[in-house]
Amino acid sequence: MVLCLSSVPACQGPRKWLMLAVLAGWSLSLAGCATTDRSQAPSGTLYGNYLAARYATSQHQTERAASYYHDALAIDPSSDVLLERAFLMSVAAGDIDRALAISEPLLKVDPSDRLARLVLALHDVKDESYDTAKEELKAAAPGPFAELIGTLTRAWASAGQGKKDEAIKALDTFKGRDAFDLFRVYHQALILDMLGDAKGAEAAYLDAMGQTGSTSIRIVLAYASFLDRGGHAGRARTVIQQYQALAPDNPLTEQALKSLDDKEMLPPLVASPAEGVAEALYGLSSALVRDQGVDLAELYVNLALYLRPDFDLAQILLAEVYEQDKRFDMAAKLYRSINPASPLYPDAQIQAALALDQQGKDSEALALLRDIEAKNPRLTDAVIAQADILRGNQKFAEATPLYARAIAMTGGKQDPRFWTLYYARGICYERTGQWPLAEKDLKLALELSDDNPMVLNYLGYSWIEQRKNLGQALDMLKKAVEAKPDDGFVIDSLGWAYFKLGHYDQAVEYLVRSVELEPNDATINEHLGDALWMAGDKINARFQWAHALEMKPDADKVKPLQQKLVFGLDFSTTSADSGARQAMPGS
Repeated sequence: MVLCLSSVPACQGPRKWLMLAVLAGWSLSLAGCATTDRSQAPSGTLYGNYLAARYATSQHQTERAASYYHDALAIDPSSDVLLERAFLMSVAAGDIDRALAISEPLLKVDPSDRLARLVLALHDVKDESYDTAKEELKAAAPGPFAELIGTLTRAWASAGQGKKDEAIKALDTFKGRDAFDLFRVYHQALILDMLGDAKGAEAAYLDAMGQTGSTSIRIVLAYASFLDRGGHAGRARTVIQQYQALAPDNPLTEQALKSLDDKEMLPPLVASPAEGVAEALYGLSSALVRDQGVDLAELYVNLALYLRPDFDLAQILLAEVYEQDKRFDMAAKLYRSINPASPLYPDAQIQAALALDQQGKDSEALALLRDIEAKNPRLTDAVIAQADILRGNQKFAEATPLYARAIAMTGGKQDPRFWTLYYARGICYERTGQWPLAEKDLKLALELSDDNPMVLNYLGYSWIEQRKNLGQALDMLKKAVEAKPDDGFVIDSLGWAYFKLGHYDQAVEYLVRSVELEPNDATINEHLGDALWMAGDKINARFQWAHALEMKPDADKVKPLQQKLVFGLDFSTTSADSGARQAMPGS
């Protein structure tokens, strides 16, 4: 069985609150196909810069890609391909000013280029040049992008001119189109709110609230603000509290309720056309992230930040995109740049610490978390994040009291919401040789989580290792596999359990499947080798052990594998992984 300690989830990690939105149909590939790094091409040459840009693009390193394309463009300014890609990568990297600088020559090549026209229109909206913005949008080639963001931008430009009927007419083009209707009613509400049409705004807000089931934090806060500014603070409080019942401990709703308690007016979410378009871009970006369209999400959210640089939710969304692309250095930097006055600041710093830990900077991460905890002593997530980082670095004894403190901070009421705390503490107890305490926590986690497959996996395997409750343990592992049939680590657990019980043919069956799902895991390959040897297939057993060695396993596993290659299992340890088990993948 395999233990991926760093992948055990944050037990109640930092929260994300993204506006409910729908996915637009525009697709654009940002991935390059080159496989050669800049270091393999002549430095400073057209060819070298181009290859470096293509490689950086394939690695989702948009800032580097943009820089290399601009270097190449400086050498060959006549290249239409370089011009287009330099523009695209600049926008994706958030360097909008640099993109604007080459928009004119790009439009000479293609006067209807949709992205170039959009960027120019956004620049005009930001500059309050609304007529010019609408002309730019009119000149853009048709397409889904132009229909969604283009139409919303045109509506906000008309609103900026005080032309309410023209703005609503633009939005009405979405009527009858389910994919865009939430954008229509939400932005109609925001526009009418900004223009002072209280009756129309309330009807549109109620429509938007109904479409989302009142589960969109952006719509809830926008409507609550509208109610409060209209003299209905009580109704505003009710709307927020109804959302809180679905998502407790949200810092945005907590701040809004505190403002109501202090008789402070809730500010409008959108106070200008530029902020309105930024809201539209953010909404689309959040939908794209949910649907794994991170390349497009990065582009759109950077455009939102161009219009509204202090948009904290958009900053957090962009940092999340960086995390999905494993650009943890950029994610940490962006999280740490959140305004300390933002209610999202403490959670952003926790996310920054987790991103630092992903870079191997666990000491820096822990120092940041201790600082956050000192400033926010009631912030349970800061304590949990410290425990998770310590556990991920196999410092189980240090993590255990932190989990205990986090459990105490939740009131110790054994709430199902906090089952992962007991699960994680149970892992720490087991790893420090305190099995009775571990078993108690794991059983409680199993009960609170309603038989979560990862808890079934851990507890069941632990019993198999100790040759306790064997029938129940095997049933638990089978149930875990049924719940996660495509999880190679969980399947490895069942296969390794069969091995430990001496059922070698069944062990081989499951371990072959596990290797198919996780071909690059050294321990799973070692397990398959062990099972093959005991099933009598010694040639393939040695092949699997050799393969496991090629994967550069942990140092303490190298010698046992080498011994197996020479002696088989006749004189070696049964396994280099005795007692290990798979923990829950990261959320």
